[in-house]
Amino acid sequence: MTPTSLPLAPSRTAPGAAPGAARRRLGWLVAGLCGLWLLEGRLLSRGAVYPGQTSGHHAHLVVWVAGLLVVLCVLPWAPLAARAVAAIAVSWSVTGYLMAAGEHLPIWGLTESAALLVLLALVAWRAPVRAAVPTGVALAAGILVAPVRDTNAPGEAVVVYALVVAAVTSAGLCLRYRDGERARAVAAARKAERLELAGELHDFVSHHVAAMTLLAKATGTVAEDERVAASLRDIQEAGDEALTSSRRLLRVLRQDGQEAAHRAPLPGLDGVSALVDDFRRTGPGAVRVDLHVDPCFGSGLAPELAASVHRIVAEGLANVAKHSPGASAVRVTLREAERRLFVSVRDDGPAGQTVSRPAEDTGGLGLVGLTERADAIGGALTAGPVPGGGWEVLAVLPVRR
Repeated sequence: MTPTSLPLAPSRTAPGAAPGAARRRLGWLVAGLCGLWLLEGRLLSRGAVYPGQTSGHHAHLVVWVAGLLVVLCVLPWAPLAARAVAAIAVSWSVTGYLMAAGEHLPIWGLTESAALLVLLALVAWRAPVRAAVPTGVALAAGILVAPVRDTNAPGEAVVVYALVVAAVTSAGLCLRYRDGERARAVAAARKAERLELAGELHDFVSHHVAAMTLLAKATGTVAEDERVAASLRDIQEAGDEALTSSRRLLRVLRQDGQEAAHRAPLPGLDGVSALVDDFRRTGPGAVRVDLHVDPCFGSGLAPELAASVHRIVAEGLANVAKHSPGASAVRVTLREAERRLFVSVRDDGPAGQTVSRPAEDTGGLGLVGLTERADAIGGALTAGPVPGGGWEVLAVLPVRR
């Protein structure tokens, strides 16, 4: 199996917009606005001059061109706040011109209002709070003033516009809240994985330091040279202080008062076979699970790497059970090449979306935690669809023995 370098892709049921899907949706949105702009131009051209107006065609052109300019502000050619300010300037300039010239059109700038609504939703969703408040108010006011351009506009039109503005603003704020909750959940998952890794480091470091201090103590009792015995006593005291400090630091990090001694033993490579056997018994449907381990894989592996391999396989199998119930075969591969460990969990289920996005945009948080773990030990984790169909979770870890 050739290692891939795909960025972490979304889980198959992950909500939200991946970059490719977002670009497609933006394209459809702009196409719809352009279609509305052409339709509005046709409606305006049919009644360019109205009773009592001497230069209605000028107003028609102003409204029509303004609609196109505001639609262009939807495109990502500049930061969102700058595009919103440009749209506000265009909209309010047109309103000022029409009111100053006394030109009141029955067509109130439908394309302009629609594009302003899109920008209002984006500002409420993604703009920084300091910029979102003033620009959002200005955009909402620009939309609400559109019916006022026509002195014959019914009062109900303003109410309808106000309801639409309120609904769009609420939708944008809901999306902002959802993203904030997601960001906090991702941060919590990363913190939890870092604390778990810190506990594992404490476990195996404490084991080795304790062995060193015992060895120093035992050797000091039989040492004939007093200077050697004193040095060994210093080594023993330093080791004891290191153990005490590591326990104290772990308690501070965990903030739950649990001692490291109360933790479960570190999982190792021996548990990978048990994970595969459990998945065979409890997995969805009749799924064939194959485990392939290179003979040289894991010999003398550092404890934190062995524990990480166990966690990656466990999360990969859980991902299959949760997101790929239609998979018929799962292949778990552990191999070593070029001083690197390759841990792969691949299934033949539907890959779903074929685009990639950052780990924090995925549906679940298990892969987010594993990515944090892989980064902490100098490796990398990728997940996504693979050529030929299926989904793969692949970790590349440095070899340390």
